[in-house]
Amino acid sequence: MKQKSIDFRELLERLLPLEELLPAERMRVQRALQAGVSSRLEQAALLALSQLEQRGVVRRVPAPNNGSHAVIRYQSRDALDVITLHLPAPLERDGLLLYSRSSLPLQAKASLDQVRRLLRFDDPLLFTDPGQGDPRNELIEQLDQVGREFLGASAVRLIRAERLEGESLETPLDAALADEMRAHPEALYYCPDTTRCPRLEAAGRRLGMSAVAIACVTDSEDRPLGHLEVLSVERNPFLIEDLSMIALLADYCSGMLERSARIQKLVFIDPLTSAYNRAYFDLQLRNEMARAGREQSSMALCIADIDDFKSINTAYGYEAGNRVLVEVADLLKRGVRPFDTVARWGGEEFAVLLTAPILADDVLTISERLRTLVERLRVRVEGLDRRPHDLGVTVSIGVALAPDHAEDTAGLWRAANQALLLAKHPPKNQVVFFQPDRDARSGAG
Repeated sequence: MKQKSIDFRELLERLLPLEELLPAERMRVQRALQAGVSSRLEQAALLALSQLEQRGVVRRVPAPNNGSHAVIRYQSRDALDVITLHLPAPLERDGLLLYSRSSLPLQAKASLDQVRRLLRFDDPLLFTDPGQGDPRNELIEQLDQVGREFLGASAVRLIRAERLEGESLETPLDAALADEMRAHPEALYYCPDTTRCPRLEAAGRRLGMSAVAIACVTDSEDRPLGHLEVLSVERNPFLIEDLSMIALLADYCSGMLERSARIQKLVFIDPLTSAYNRAYFDLQLRNEMARAGREQSSMALCIADIDDFKSINTAYGYEAGNRVLVEVADLLKRGVRPFDTVARWGGEEFAVLLTAPILADDVLTISERLRTLVERLRVRVEGLDRRPHDLGVTVSIGVALAPDHAEDTAGLWRAANQALLLAKHPPKNQVVFFQPDRDARSGAG
């Protein structure tokens, strides 16, 4: 039989029956072909072969091992042509083995269907019910379960590249190694013995772990979302099939994190300002009040209302008003701490949650900073006369503390709104704290 060497692009474009793949799988191949990056083409081709094998479109045929390369051979059910793949051996570096992830799924004994028996992320309720909390936290718990049951791992950690609102980032075993791996997401890193790896020896000793496998989690554009760390107290516990499963888990995480982010954006994000909406803020407020109560610490609710907003809409039009809302929301988000929450509460009103622990003096400092930032803002808009205008904007802010002013969410909202009514009295553009012994006056504009 005549042999011919071809590259992975030609394999995808000419030889593989891509019409047998599912639409999502064909889309991945098309993205790789459009990108034209050799590593992505290789990964797409190998994954396509693995998926075609599962559907019976191609079958694996015996192949000798030449010692330096793993050789895998496929034959189509409708042709005599044999596709032979030469897979490189892993690179060794300072106690780490670097595998090409593109080849690992071909050697996996356990299929993704087995993983799905333990993972419940096909349940849409998990992504749409605000009472369930963040589904990504649920994903972490289930990954740990899968790692223990399928791999015999001691723990599985999902280290996210970006912090979620209201949480701190979990620390990777080695920050420099995590950065390096995210720059090369096509590789899977395996340390079979942390005592022989200078970069991981201290972390392994601290956690009581002897081995670790690390795989990058990327989005559909190959941008890193984070990485998986699969830990074991045993030395050299993972076979090549286990590393294949870890690569599959990382791929599965990619899809679930993207799906979660898309759905949460629809459910929890205000489409105009990109601030959170009322549904998310209500959830966060309940959670933060409960946490402050457990920790016996203070938190604050601030309601910021744009002064004389209706006159902006009247004089310059609704598009100008929308531009003001977007700019004010952006300033408020940049003016609070990373773990605080800003939401558009409705109309020209924004709610700001300052999480526990925080003192009254710090609440005043942050609230005044927000007021001052907006006061200095100049918003360039196009008026009804089609001419540009630079608008000055101010906000009035009402503030209430928990548990000083209220011990439940309804009471805290009531107190903050009463303070806002006082802040809206002329000259406006001020911060007012709730005063329990003083009734809020009506008639603010």
